[in-house]
Amino acid sequence: MPWVVSVFLAVIICGGALLIGRAARAAAQPGTPERMRGALIMGVAAAIFIAWVGVHTALRSVKPIEAGHVGVVYQFGEIVGQKPEGLQFIWPWQDLRIESVQVQRYRFENITAFSQETQDVFFIATLNYSVSPAAVQTLFRTVGPRWFDRLIEPRVLNFFKEETVKYSTVDVGPNRENIRSAVRARLAAELAPFSIEINDLLIDNIEFSAEFKAAIEQKQIATQDALREQERVRQRQFEAQQQIELARGEAESIRVRAEGQAEANRLLSQSLTPEVIQFQALQKLGDNIQIALLPSGQGIILDPTTLLGQAGANR
Repeated sequence: MPWVVSVFLAVIICGGALLIGRAARAAAQPGTPERMRGALIMGVAAAIFIAWVGVHTALRSVKPIEAGHVGVVYQFGEIVGQKPEGLQFIWPWQDLRIESVQVQRYRFENITAFSQETQDVFFIATLNYSVSPAAVQTLFRTVGPRWFDRLIEPRVLNFFKEETVKYSTVDVGPNRENIRSAVRARLAAELAPFSIEINDLLIDNIEFSAEFKAAIEQKQIATQDALREQERVRQRQFEAQQQIELARGEAESIRVRAEGQAEANRLLSQSLTPEVIQFQALQKLGDNIQIALLPSGQGIILDPTTLLGQAGANR
């Protein structure tokens, strides 16, 4: 647009210079009265000035409106209309205020709220919103150009406070999505009458006071220490139980062996006879036995002399 203005002004200046030159030459012709010469030059200058003002006024009345925007027309401070996107014309005594109807983004850097225990909670959130093109004129008339500051910002700050206080401090993080959804729903419901649409609300970050974070860290450390101690206790209990089970196993093993030995002894005692005992005793004698002293009258079934004689024969 500035280049159009420059071209028109250049044309006016060049044309005016030519007209003034011609007027000066005509005024310099012999026989031209002095008074007529001055009037001719003044007339040409006035015509150039009027043409310049007309062109400037006409150019000022032509307003380009970018895509995704509308223009609210003011006349002597009063809203008298609205213009869509494109090249639009307004009267020279009118003004045009451009407003976006695209999806806009605003980042709230420091939303302060508090929990049930009155612990400070700090949010960073991003809001995406848009305005209905047909409603911009009404919004400007009823609320004003600063409708975002008056309608959206205070509600965002207040709704975050009202939703966060429903939770204890340690539950704020786990309920992040519940808080976000509740705030967004309330914003959408209260801003709908103004034709303001809440496209999305995102919670970028949640922070707590330094004191609370330090307390949480100490609690986590204490919890970890307690868990480690519980694990050591369980390990010692497991080891003690192992020893008990091992002792029970050994005792059971001894009992089983004793019962087995007792049963073997019982069976053995039932099968023993004097002859078997004597036979077992003879089996234990070495080959180099020369003399054997045996009690007499004890029912020995083998004659010792026979036994010794066999031993001598073996030599």
